[in-house]
Amino acid sequence: MMANVFFYILAAFILYSALFVVSAHNLFRSAIGLIAVLLGVAGMYLLMDAQFLSAVQIMVYVGGIVVLIVFVVLLVADVTEKTFQKADRWRKLSAGFVLAVFFGITVWALDSHSFTSASQNAQAASVKDYGRALLSTEKEGFILPFEVISLVLVAALIGAITIAGQTQAPVNGQKELP
Repeated sequence: MMANVFFYILAAFILYSALFVVSAHNLFRSAIGLIAVLLGVAGMYLLMDAQFLSAVQIMVYVGGIVVLIVFVVLLVADVTEKTFQKADRWRKLSAGFVLAVFFGITVWALDSHSFTSASQNAQAASVKDYGRALLSTEKEGFILPFEVISLVLVAALIGAITIAGQTQAPVNGQKELP
């Protein structure tokens, strides 16, 4: 009973935060809203008794990717002056139509699928098992993809710093900033 209440509270929080991400006129506020969405998803993982996935969600997505997005936004653009234009009426109507079609397809897919309960013999893996699988160098290990992802994040950070360090030519007689 209490889990259902927490589920609906988290679902409402995630939906409100996602709506904020796509409707905020400031790029920095959208990134902060994305952090809220990802934290809500981590809460959903906790409700499903998947503590490891919740921790990975927070460490990788909130702690890595979104912070990287915030750094890029702050380094590349003057966030205080960047605002998005309001959408035209026809774009809002077409987005609503696409949303209605997507919702209809989702309802049809859920209705046509027969869901069965999980096997009673299934055993939950412990955090120790996940750790051994992630850091194992054997055939079933994931150490190589784990290290490749860290290199991709470092390359993205170096790219953001490189882009931010480039000077732009003055426009219309403006003074160049040091």
